[in-house]
Amino acid sequence: MRHSNRNAGYLLRANLKQNLKFSLIWLVILIMMIASGAGKLEAAFAGGASGSKEIVKMLRAPGMAAMFGAMPKVDTYNTAIVFAGVMVVFMIILQALWVMPLMIRNTRGQEESGLLEMVRARNVGRTAAITAASLELLIDSAIMGILYFVSLAAVNMGGTDLYGDFLFSLGMVIANLLFGAIALLFAQLTNNTRTANMLSYMVLTAAYLVRLVTDIQHQNLTWLSPIGWFEKANFYTDNNVWALGLALLVSILLAASATMIARNRDLGAGIIAERTGRAKAAGWLRSIPALLWRTERGLFAGWLIGAVVFGGVMGSVLGGVGDILKTNPLYRKILDVGQINAANQTMVLSFLGMYLGIFVALAVTAGVQVAFRLKRDDNLGYLSVIHAEKPTRTTISVSYYCFGPLAGVFVLSAGLLALFFTGNTVLSHPLPLKYLGRLFAASVPAVISFIALGIALVGLWPRLSSLFWLYMGAGLIVQIFRGLFDLPKHAGNFTPFGWIANVPVENVDQTWLIVMVVSAIVLFILGIAGYRRQDLSL
Repeated sequence: MRHSNRNAGYLLRANLKQNLKFSLIWLVILIMMIASGAGKLEAAFAGGASGSKEIVKMLRAPGMAAMFGAMPKVDTYNTAIVFAGVMVVFMIILQALWVMPLMIRNTRGQEESGLLEMVRARNVGRTAAITAASLELLIDSAIMGILYFVSLAAVNMGGTDLYGDFLFSLGMVIANLLFGAIALLFAQLTNNTRTANMLSYMVLTAAYLVRLVTDIQHQNLTWLSPIGWFEKANFYTDNNVWALGLALLVSILLAASATMIARNRDLGAGIIAERTGRAKAAGWLRSIPALLWRTERGLFAGWLIGAVVFGGVMGSVLGGVGDILKTNPLYRKILDVGQINAANQTMVLSFLGMYLGIFVALAVTAGVQVAFRLKRDDNLGYLSVIHAEKPTRTTISVSYYCFGPLAGVFVLSAGLLALFFTGNTVLSHPLPLKYLGRLFAASVPAVISFIALGIALVGLWPRLSSLFWLYMGAGLIVQIFRGLFDLPKHAGNFTPFGWIANVPVENVDQTWLIVMVVSAIVLFILGIAGYRRQDLSL
């Protein structure tokens, strides 16, 4: 065992240095979310019993339970209980988006680039890379947990104590270990980073969807989702440590399995066999767009299927959103039937507006992944052969840059159509098609302008392109939590999420529509011009 892990410490130090900026950015985001969430909720509950009751009532609505998780059933709610009910699911997803690509990059990514082959030619063990990645995951998670605990203790929410803060922080650490171990396992099962990332995100999406469905209808089945294990811990109420023990045990087993596979497989190989391709490529693959479609069709299909499933599931909960007003005796006394139906429709449209930001983010992620392939394929040397042939740099960049927005728009369309028409099947008063038109009129320009920004970064400053995810993530977080945390009305206007915040209750503002279209065109041109001036393998 020691022989297989020799010089793992050297690789660990190299990884920590290489990933320092990436991890620091994520840690800052996560700590800000924890501290601001706890602080804002504490301020809301301190404002009086009426305000806290309204928050709890809102969070127990089916649409909010689908988004953030089911609120625990207790007689009296306090800040800590509501904080855990809102933040657990959301923070686990954010953390998974940090550690999963990090683990794959530290293992399969280094192997795919040829770096690990050179390192292994020296006195480095077969499992040193995965051991170093596991230790980095443990160190990063421990630092995150300590900062969580300090932040929560400093806020000192109502209904909490040091044990509750410690258990919540420990739970988030174990969640990091669980999803990091899942990514490590897929990095050993597959022979390329693309497939490893896709399978990891599929598991994360499946876990979220299973939790979503069971939280609304059958909460006893939430145990079927790994994310649900942390909900069942019931932080600040039951403090169920057995749920965390289950997650920790599974994490250890997954990491051990990944290590065993790494010890016994060949360098560059994977357990999941790649399908054998044709001996001679088809003639239609001679063009760059056709070749790009051939290599990205699996990823594109996965995003389409995921968008349809997610849209259908989110649409299925809209039927219970409007019924909140009907069950409120105060509204029944004040409003007649027609007014209640109108108010129901307004509430459903407001939830559609909240969901719209999520579908835009999904579509942008799908499109930007394709656009960012230009940088990755260039770094790995795949484009060197193509550059030696007839295609110009403009042709190559335009092929990648056009496929990205197209993929994003198709994913967005699939998700919105599934959301809208599934929602109409469960609503007692279906929404008119004009609202679907408003959703598309606002979201398509937003998706394209987001992707165009990613394109410009890849063309002009490829080494800074990772900042795009920080920009988009910050915009989405502010838009989703703006109302809950009582942020200013225009707080989200630094991204297109804020520009489409009132859709579909209202049409998108024409000024912002023009801004999105013009900025998309300008950024697209800048991305092409920037790539033409780049040296190879920047």
